[in-house]
Order: sequence, then C-alpha cells, then structure tokens
Amino acid sequence: MIKTQAIVLHRFAYSDSSFIVKALTEECGVVSFIIKGAKRKESPFKGALDPLALSEVVFRQNPAKELQFIKEASIIDWHGELRNSLLNLAVAQVMAEIVLRYAPPATPIPEEFALLKQALAEFDSPAAGATGADSVFSRWLLNICDLWGYHLELGVCSRCEKVLTEPAADFFPESGALICKQCQGVQSARARAETLQGLWELNLMQNNPEQVPQKLTGRDFVENALLSYLRNHIGFLKEIHSLSWLQEVRKLCSAQST
Repeated sequence: MIKTQAIVLHRFAYSDSSFIVKALTEECGVVSFIIKGAKRKESPFKGALDPLALSEVVFRQNPAKELQFIKEASIIDWHGELRNSLLNLAVAQVMAEIVLRYAPPATPIPEEFALLKQALAEFDSPAAGATGADSVFSRWLLNICDLWGYHLELGVCSRCEKVLTEPAADFFPESGALICKQCQGVQSARARAETLQGLWELNLMQNNPEQVPQKLTGRDFVENALLSYLRNHIGFLKEIHSLSWLQEVRKLCSAQST
C-alpha cells in the first residue's frame, strides 16, 4: 500500500457516477486512477480529487494495470485563493497540462512535484489574487527547462560569452540564445523590449530568489518566449489545449483593466 501526496492534473467523467483522475504523486510520478462513485454526494473523495487540489492518497499500485484504485483520499490544500483568480487558474491549468503530457508516466519525479506544489502555493497566497503573481509561471517554466535538461542561461551573451550587465539586445527562442548590444551590432532585434526586460528581471530573480518581486515586466511576452523555447527543444507534438484558454483569459483580463 502506497501513501503519498498528489496534485490532481486532470479529471474527466468515466461513467454516470465515476471519474478517471490523472495525478502527479510525490512517490510514483504521474498515475491514473479510476474513482468509482465519485460523483455521488456521499462520496468519501469529495473535493480531494478536484483538479489542482493537493491531497494525500492511499492506493495499492498494480504495475500490470493502467488504472489504479484509490482506497483513501484527503484534502491537504484545495487552493481556494487560486480558484478565485481566473487568470491564475488558467495559468495553473497550463502548468498541469504540460506536466501531464510530457512527464514520463509512473516514474518518480519528486523535483517536478516539489516545483509544481510550490508554484500552486504561490498562486494561492492572498497577495496573488491582487497582483496576478506575475513571475510564478515564468520562473516555473525556467525551472522546468532546467529539470528536463534544457538549461537556459539568462545572464551571459551566447556569442562573446561575457556576463550581461543590462538587458540583452535580443533573444532567439529557437536556441535560447541571448546576445549583448555589442554582438548585435546594427541588426534589429527580433524580441520585444518588454520580453528582454522581463528576461533580465528573471535573471536577477535567479540570483536573488529570496527577493522575488510579484510584478514582472512584459509577463505575457516572457511566458510566450519561454514556452517557445521549450517547444523548440522538447517538441510540442502534443497540443497543449489549455494554452488557447489562457490566451482568451489574458484578453478578457486586459480588456477589464482598460
């Protein structure tokens, strides 16, 4: 019998009364569960297996079967504050889907679990609803690139290899290369100024993690640049469906703020 923490990545109906739940567990990695009778009002799993919930589950792992049966499940953190922000919720869904589609199934990945758990906790803080916790997704993307072997060096020019002392002059998401103004010469930058400023701020955050600001310049552009970099390295052959929803939510939030 295995007892472990789990973050629910995805849930969908299996029958009139049951769900199939895919969760990132601390001990076993991504595991698929069948939850019979979960839709009933008297279900003992109520709330514990909601999407993005952090719960403690008890199950007996059967390697011969794709779907496992949960014996017990109890909520550790339902992330109520996170669910109050449509933007943060949309971002968290993208993070969960990236892990679901690209993490190896039934393989322990404790660092990825800890990274996602921390990001959800930051989104769930009372301050996150007001500020949008702008840097959480970008920092998560940067760290997940590191964990999956696609390290992105934000503090050095890729051509002259000198340490950057100011925002880079350009960024190439295909290779993850940043270049300084001297190496750029007279060429026009492909990256937006907001992207370059945001990447510079991320670099400063990496060097001073205890002083991470909530606000990040050009948040949307930085996130798109990092997603493009990850896409070029890992090969996004599987579509991340929640990205289109995130784009719609961004437009909605932007319209409301103007």
